[in-house]
Amino acid sequence: MVWTTYAGEVRSSRRLGWRIGLPAVILVIAALSMAPSRGTVLPLRADGVMVEPGGAVATVPAGSDAAFVPGSSVLSSANRSDPAVSAQIDDDRRWLSDGDIPGHGTRYHAMSERALLDLRALTSPTGALIAAPVTAWRHVWPRDASFAAAAYAVTGHDDEAADVLGFLARVAPADGEWEARYLADGSGPPDDRPKQLDSAGWVLWAVWLVSRTVEPVVASEVLEEMRPAVIASANAIVGSLEDDGLPEPSSDYWEKEESELTLGVAAPLSLGLRSALALAPQLGVDDPFVWSNAARRLDEAIAREFGPHGYPRTLPDGGADAAVTFLAPPFAPSTPDVSAAVRDTEVALRVPNGGHRPGEAWRKDVDVAWTPETALLALALAGNGDRDDADRLLTFLDDYRTPLGSLPEKVDSEATPASVAPLAWTSSLVLLTLAELEDGLPVVPAAD
Repeated sequence: MVWTTYAGEVRSSRRLGWRIGLPAVILVIAALSMAPSRGTVLPLRADGVMVEPGGAVATVPAGSDAAFVPGSSVLSSANRSDPAVSAQIDDDRRWLSDGDIPGHGTRYHAMSERALLDLRALTSPTGALIAAPVTAWRHVWPRDASFAAAAYAVTGHDDEAADVLGFLARVAPADGEWEARYLADGSGPPDDRPKQLDSAGWVLWAVWLVSRTVEPVVASEVLEEMRPAVIASANAIVGSLEDDGLPEPSSDYWEKEESELTLGVAAPLSLGLRSALALAPQLGVDDPFVWSNAARRLDEAIAREFGPHGYPRTLPDGGADAAVTFLAPPFAPSTPDVSAAVRDTEVALRVPNGGHRPGEAWRKDVDVAWTPETALLALALAGNGDRDDADRLLTFLDDYRTPLGSLPEKVDSEATPASVAPLAWTSSLVLLTLAELEDGLPVVPAAD
């Protein structure tokens, strides 16, 4: 994968000097207090990604006025008389036709098609799935890669699903404790950011879903390659549980240091243990009692400690958090309490533009919508059978794509796409939600 760089805008601000005198300062403050608040306005750092002849990938700067050749990631400005350009267009179209486009024939077809093509562009031939094509996002998060593998699998792109998991198999830690992210060349983490416990849960879920969905021969290869990582990850989750059945604190999908346990860690670890249990017979794990016992303890502890408070981010009153979706289908069987909590959370986290922030405790840019959290809520609502509300959130995501049609990380207070684009996690979640609405997704069973 070859990337061209994109230099984002540099913003500056000025301070009002004290030399103008106290009366003038008072007048300025009074005027500002009466002026309407503009809200949080954020730049869009790229319109999307393009694929050049030969497969090189480049970012398309924001405001480019570019367009794609339909059914491809080739810009319409490319010389289509060039055989290499024509070959790339044909390759993209052939790849799309080899799989399924969730939402085909609906208003979401174009969003779904672009999400697939963007995922393909963000995935290197080695299976390294980068989060986004800009600066610090050009690394592999086990979480994002897991969702991409799942999205590839449910859309019929078995080889890509296997490739993404193959990369994870190569970087998998022997002790099952995953780094927050990895360099795309597979050489290790890019910095000393603390490890994230939730990664183990996401990887285990992806292996389970992919192995259930792809062709049997591909599933066998995936299970053989991922077997050491599955066993190590499940054992690491077991080792993280404390006397009360809950895991120790760790950073989660908010990606900040935490001193308290969050639902964003507990729920994915439950998912991971249940996925490992379901995989055990295929992996030759004859007696997964330790996993089974730990899964039951963890599930009981989550229901006992988080449930009475409506499944908040932290105990006892850390506010609503999009992580409640990790306890809903397709990650766990539907229950009335969790279904109600998902609906309540969708309302509590809604921002004026119609999208959602990560949680009530999220204090930065509180009028900005994050597309992964909005898409997670759409997936959970779809899994619970709330089709109308899932459709409303999908419509929001569709309406605020970039000019090139990619899904951005954020939508700002002025209802414009913002931050990086395309974002792999959101692209994967949209595909999974559309697949859920069409045919349903396999649900990880409860621990026996």
